[in-house]
This record gives sequence, C-alpha cells and structure tokens, in this order.
Amino acid sequence: MELSKEQKIAFDKYVQGHNIFITGPGGAGKTALIRKIYEHAYSKFKDIHVTALTGCAAVILNCKAKTLHSWAGIGLANGTVDQLVTKIKKNKFSKALWKQTDILVIDEVSMLSLKLFNLLNEIGKAVRGNNKAFGGLQLVFSGDFYQLPPVGNKDEPDTQRFCFESDDWNTVFHRDCQIQLVKIFRQTDEIYSTILQQIREGKIKRKSNDLLLQYVGREYDKNLIVEPTKLYPTRNKVEQINNNKMSSLQTAEKEYEMKYVKDIEMTKSEREIRRQYSEKDIQLELDFLASNLICDKLIKAKIGAQVMCVVNIKSTEGDTLICNGSQGIITGYCDITGSPRVKYNNGIEMVMTRNVWASDKIPGIGISQVPIILAWALTIHKSQGATLDTAEIDVGSGIFECGQTYVALSRVKSLDGLYLTSFDAKRIRINKKVRAFYEALTLYQQENTLQSSEEDIPLVIAEAITVAQPIGSHENIFMDYQYQEVEVHALQLEEEKTDSNNGNSNDNIKVIKMK
Repeated sequence: MELSKEQKIAFDKYVQGHNIFITGPGGAGKTALIRKIYEHAYSKFKDIHVTALTGCAAVILNCKAKTLHSWAGIGLANGTVDQLVTKIKKNKFSKALWKQTDILVIDEVSMLSLKLFNLLNEIGKAVRGNNKAFGGLQLVFSGDFYQLPPVGNKDEPDTQRFCFESDDWNTVFHRDCQIQLVKIFRQTDEIYSTILQQIREGKIKRKSNDLLLQYVGREYDKNLIVEPTKLYPTRNKVEQINNNKMSSLQTAEKEYEMKYVKDIEMTKSEREIRRQYSEKDIQLELDFLASNLICDKLIKAKIGAQVMCVVNIKSTEGDTLICNGSQGIITGYCDITGSPRVKYNNGIEMVMTRNVWASDKIPGIGISQVPIILAWALTIHKSQGATLDTAEIDVGSGIFECGQTYVALSRVKSLDGLYLTSFDAKRIRINKKVRAFYEALTLYQQENTLQSSEEDIPLVIAEAITVAQPIGSHENIFMDYQYQEVEVHALQLEEEKTDSNNGNSNDNIKVIKMK
C-alpha cells in the first residue's frame, strides 16, 4: 500500500520502537496502517497482538484480533489492580501473554476509559516486572475520539472519561508520536469529505447544512441494482424494515445456520496448544466468537433479498473483488452447495460460500457462516467498518450519542450515494473535551511539521488551528491545555463575523458553532 505522509511518519515512529497513537477521521487509513504494522512485526518475528474494545471491531481488523479484555485476561475489569494482577498470575495463559507480547495494538481507543487505561498501565508494570509504561510493551493505539465515547458507569466517573485525560497519557505517547491522519481514502468526493470534517468537529457551515437538506427525501437513482441501505440508530426500526421487506417477497425461503468448527487444520505446535484447553474452554471461546460476529446465527434468504457482504473477497491474483459493505441482490443458489448467488452493485455476480472466522486464542476452532446479512436496513453500529456505495440515513431526532451523525454519514463514499430521511444540524453532538484535545493536537502538529502544510489539509482542520487557545508555552501544549468539563450541547446557527480588514463576510456563509 502507498502511505500518506502522516501514515509514513507514524509507521517510521513504530519501526523506531516508539509507542504511537494514530488518530484521524473515518476513512483516513487507520485500519490499513494497523494491518501494515501487523505484517511488518510478523515478518520481523515480533510477538504482536491486535485488540479492540468490541468483538465486532476485532473481527473487522482481520489480524487475528481479539477483544482487549480477552487478551488482558481481566474479564469485566472488576476489582483492584492487586486483585486483577493476582488473577492474571494464576492464569498461565494470561500471564504468558502479558510477559511474551512485544507489541500491543489497541483499536477503538475512543471507547477506552480513563479507568481502564490506568488499570492496564499498572497491571503491565506489575505482571511484567517493569516500571516503564505498560510494563515496557510497545503500544500502538488507534481511534477517533470524535466517534463513540466510553460506555461507563455514572457511579464511577473515571469509567466515562477518555483515556487521554490520564496524567500518564503524554508519558506513554510522546507528543511527536500522537499523529493525526488527514488524507481521506474512503471519500473521493472532496465536497462531501469537507462536509464530513465539519460535522466531525461540530463546525458545519450554513452552505454545507443547506446542501445536505437537499438530500432529504431525494429520489433513488433508477440505475441502482439495489435500493440504498437505510441506516438507523436503533435496532427495532431496522428489524421492522428487513422483516417487512422479506415478507413481501413471494420467493421460497432458505436458511443458513451458523456452525461451530473444531477441525481446522493445525500444525504440530498448534495441536500441543489445543490440548491445553478443556471442552468448556473451547465452547466458551466459540460462544464468544459467535456473539461478536456481524453475521446472524440464522440467515434467512430469498431470491430478490437485498444483502451486504461482511468480508473482503479477493481473486486468486490478490485483487479485491468484493469489499466489506458491498451491496447486492440474491439472484439464485448454487446447484451443488445450495449457497446463495449474489449480484453486487459493481456488476460482479458470485456464489457466497461459507467463510470461517478462526479463533486466535485456541487453534483449530472457528465459526462458519455465509458472509452476508440482510441490508434493506442496518443499525449505525452494524455498519461499522463497512464502506457503502449508497445509503439512506436518518440523522434527525433519533440521534442520541456524541459522534453518531458523523459515524453514520461517513459510511458512504460520496454525495452521489447519499439519501437522507431527515437531517437536523442541531442534533449533531460533540464532546467539548474532545474538541479541545484535537485543537491542541492539530496546532502542535502544524507547528512541528508533523502534518501536511495548511493548503494540503481539509479546510475545517486548518480552521481549527486558529481557534485553539492553549495556556502557557507551546512546549507544554498538551499538558497545559485547559480541557473543559464534559458537556454535550446541541449546535446553534450563528452568523460568521465580518472580516474587519476588507469588509467581506466570507461569502456570507453562516457557521454552526458550539455555544
């Protein structure tokens, strides 16, 4: 893969042995960079482990990833540091992982709480017998704090706070190693990319707002093979639409049941590892995999059903034929296997054979299922990791979480594929602490030439540079930046001030800003 300037900086820092934090908007290449780092570490015989905060994200990464809690052996992370350290030391597998791992990758760090960050830091020191951060592990953190926040407990404030609020954050990740990716690969539409950046940071201009309103109730393109997939914040609406659409089809229904696989081919060393696990351990691992796959345990299919592929499918030459998120229609079934045949938006028609998601923890086992899901409608959460050609999105009153509007809209490649059920700019919600963090990060990178020149970066990021108000010298910008208390506000329209130098009003564009 050809790296962007910022990706290359991050990769070089990793190769030099530094801890790195990779951030940036959706589609900026964070996942691709993780995969490159994984391949490099593997080629150098480094013991690298890739984790994520949710099982779905771990599966999407496709680097033998598992959840962070599973890798760390901390369960629900209940208890004191001493109690959890004792628990880990009593479990020879968890203890070995902590001691033998060279590089730990954690994706989705926007959902990593302050409490868990500090907890893992202390556990690493204790279990590995090393007072360096995380016991001397080389860390690769990846994520976008503008997206989904930690899901915590109101009775424990630190479970709802971001990991960057830790006193140790800037010790673990030097300022030069906190790198914001700015080149967008997912969206080739520059206008749409700029609008998404504005929404991500809660600074959408009136012109952008008015443009998006034109996509509300837009008629479908008659040349589409499939209807745009509808994205909703809640599951109930999605299930209702998919069930109604399936019922309206008069074709026969076929079912594909998820299967537990226990006979994947193993090497001699893998067989030795497998023997150390009990049948109960194997069953628990298979149950975990099954509950975290995006595929349903029972897939119901009919000719004419609209579906989405949930894996990347490559040709024998290594070229990508179908991407995760590709939409299509079931056109028939294979005469031999009975597997569904799907025609996708790009014109490719293929039989969808079963995919096996192998366990990274226990060799020789995995989950088998046809890698498609019904896709007349999806939850915003279930669209995670997918890039959609077309989607119809409800970003009105149903939006209830910070970053949810941005997460939904950024699934779509371009304005050409965007259809809106509703759009309300006042429902765009961002976290003030997150904004302050990124304004400081952007300013530091700009002044220290870690980022592209201002003319090369999206307008909204360049604007943020002039907004940041760090306290104290730039040497201590991250430590001294005054993070505001966590408050989530609706956005309000505000007239942009007239430029006093020339009397212009910046094309009379209004700006939606935080109050």
